[in-house]
Amino acid sequence: MIDNEPPQSAETPLSEFPSFVKDIRAAGSPLPALHYWRPERTGDAAEDYECGRRHFREAVEVSRRPNSPMFLAFVLVAMFQNLGEMESGFIDGLLEAAQVGTVPPRLTDEEIAATDADQERLRVIEGEMANAIATKSWLPDFLRLTVLRLLSGAEGEHIGGAMTMIARMALNGSRN
Repeated sequence: MIDNEPPQSAETPLSEFPSFVKDIRAAGSPLPALHYWRPERTGDAAEDYECGRRHFREAVEVSRRPNSPMFLAFVLVAMFQNLGEMESGFIDGLLEAAQVGTVPPRLTDEEIAATDADQERLRVIEGEMANAIATKSWLPDFLRLTVLRLLSGAEGEHIGGAMTMIARMALNGSRN
């Protein structure tokens, strides 16, 4: 996962985040410990899907705030190995925005160095996402399958770079 400064601090109240962000701090801890993807589910597949799409729009709004450009990527990484109807709605919203977004640059060497991940593996997975992004206009299902494969855990947990790329592209597209 990308270890940039998450958009949280002791001064940032939880109420400034969407409802799917939960404080999971240990008892007695004064500092928040946010989990970026803990949505309330209805149990109705269609409603959960639409709720996921709304959550995507909320995540975009937070990502546009000062000091929060990585929020959308943090939400995606928090979905790791937790895919259902709500996540499908979120991802579909993300991919629709990504279709019109400009391709973002890969992570910088400084961003990679700031992670605790296997840097070589992170670059390989980031390359897979770059290849999937390159096919977005003529093979959009490949991009969706790549995102789902990575979030399902098929490549391990070193998905931060790939999720950062797709999040940045979706943010670019959501501005259009």
